[in-house]
Amino acid sequence: MQTRKKPLTIMLSLIATLTLLFGGWYLYQKMEIEEPIRQTVEGMKSAQLANLHVDKNEVDIALTVTHPEMFPNEYKQLSNSMEEMLDNKDVKITVSNKESELQTIWTDGVFAFTEAVDLHQYSKIPALLSQWKQEHQLDVVDTQMDEQNVYVFMKRGKDAFYVMVPRFPNEQEVQVNG
Repeated sequence: MQTRKKPLTIMLSLIATLTLLFGGWYLYQKMEIEEPIRQTVEGMKSAQLANLHVDKNEVDIALTVTHPEMFPNEYKQLSNSMEEMLDNKDVKITVSNKESELQTIWTDGVFAFTEAVDLHQYSKIPALLSQWKQEHQLDVVDTQMDEQNVYVFMKRGKDAFYVMVPRFPNEQEVQVNG
């Protein structure tokens, strides 16, 4: 009879230990990582949290931009605070404002836009966006720039498109092999 209780006791101990271990990890993840990120993003006036995914080594934050004129400054603040808060994780911040019709306009014109960025001819970008506004009957087009990114916003009716383009996209360059 004693031998039958030992395997049952061991199994129950194992289940309790695993529950405490993974439950503790889950609580840590929610309380110490996700909750501070949510609070920081909720403090933004220019964007709302669309999606948050936390992995062992990476944090993905998707934002919906609500006030594009304020977003570049708050993005820089958010990026800096995430680096401080999550120094051992890779942080990826993206925007989710990408309506399909406006995405098509962006896709059709991205070559000229990328050329202006790659050649550091940033003064051509406002004229390019004004051309897009007239050609595609857009209500609003706006562009801003800081030392890291060029920010582009397009709007027609309720549809909005927002994109951040790195000014120096070293990691994304095509390299010739051979």
